[in-house]
Amino acid sequence: MRFPTRVVKATVFRQASIERLQDAKCLQEAGRFQGSIYLCGYALECQLKANVCTARRVGFLEEREAKILGHELARVLDAAGLRRKLNENEDLRTAFYRIANRWSTGIRYSGSGSSRRECEQFLSESVDLLSWLKTESKS
Repeated sequence: MRFPTRVVKATVFRQASIERLQDAKCLQEAGRFQGSIYLCGYALECQLKANVCTARRVGFLEEREAKILGHELARVLDAAGLRRKLNENEDLRTAFYRIANRWSTGIRYSGSGSSRRECEQFLSESVDLLSWLKTESKS
């Protein structure tokens, strides 16, 4: 017996990215900085997976493929074919690697906190990167 292949549409990745960023803003306003940072990174991961769909000229990823791509932002950036373009913009490149080096799914298990200042920078840079990624997904 063969089971149907489960897929995640690019539009679902995009919508998840928007919603996780909204959640991150709510957590930041509530002083829940570590959770906000985690959701910013997750919003970037979702948008990057939508960009992978754009790069491959497909409307979805198989769920298995999305899992294989994983959570490492630099790896998903490469799968989307955007590293070279990102490197052309020094401010965005710096922001991306600052986030990619700080963020991991392990943050969700961390009991340590983050400062308001760190969270504000993370959120601001995430918004800038998401805006750029959305523009690139229309290219």
